[in-house]
Amino acid sequence: MWSPRKALDGLTDGFVRWLDRVAEDGLIRLFWRNFTSWFGHRLVRRKLVAGEEIVAECKHSAILYALPAAATLGGLVMLILTPFVAARVAWLPFAAAVGLFGYALIRSLYIARDRFVVTDSRVFRVWGLFSLNEAEMEIVRLLDVTVVRPWWLRPFHSGHMVLENAAQEQGLREIHYIPRPADVARVIHALRREMTGAASSSGDEESEPKKNPRRPDHPRSPGPVTARRRQGVY
Repeated sequence: MWSPRKALDGLTDGFVRWLDRVAEDGLIRLFWRNFTSWFGHRLVRRKLVAGEEIVAECKHSAILYALPAAATLGGLVMLILTPFVAARVAWLPFAAAVGLFGYALIRSLYIARDRFVVTDSRVFRVWGLFSLNEAEMEIVRLLDVTVVRPWWLRPFHSGHMVLENAAQEQGLREIHYIPRPADVARVIHALRREMTGAASSSGDEESEPKKNPRRPDHPRSPGPVTARRRQGVY
């Protein structure tokens, strides 16, 4: 049952744990770690289970940051122009600069927090800033992987992926604007072969090559020694 004393004890314990982290890592490092966790690292770590290893973690291509970069540049221009306008309208460029900076930050967070992860047993995607979304699929359920590389994304080594399985509707299907999608598809294919046992079976076949069977009545087939065989006549 909740009580003011229990709430105060919880706040005190949290503050003591925060002081311990500050003493171990330092205030600047702790602040930087908490700041970078907003960009998607914490979402991925919380999704992992014990013993699960990340094989590939895909962020969005850098081309998507062009619009936030343009908004940031526009905000800087507005800030530079603010001292050179009349005092009664100086708030207009300043407000425009704040709005552009806010848009750039929020848009960058949306892009950075959208992650597609391939582990040793499944693939999953986490995205969202205010509303969080998660979708996952076992690797053995993947039937087809389609890689789409438009001409305008090829100079940036980026493209899209389409994941197909037996289900009609799924939450994890189209992955857009990821770097090197062909390499990611190759990693998924290798994991599928390993999990289905196709790699081990093909390795056994390569280690034991097939022998060409010989007919029993072939003249070179081994048989009882006769006078004709002793003389080398066949």
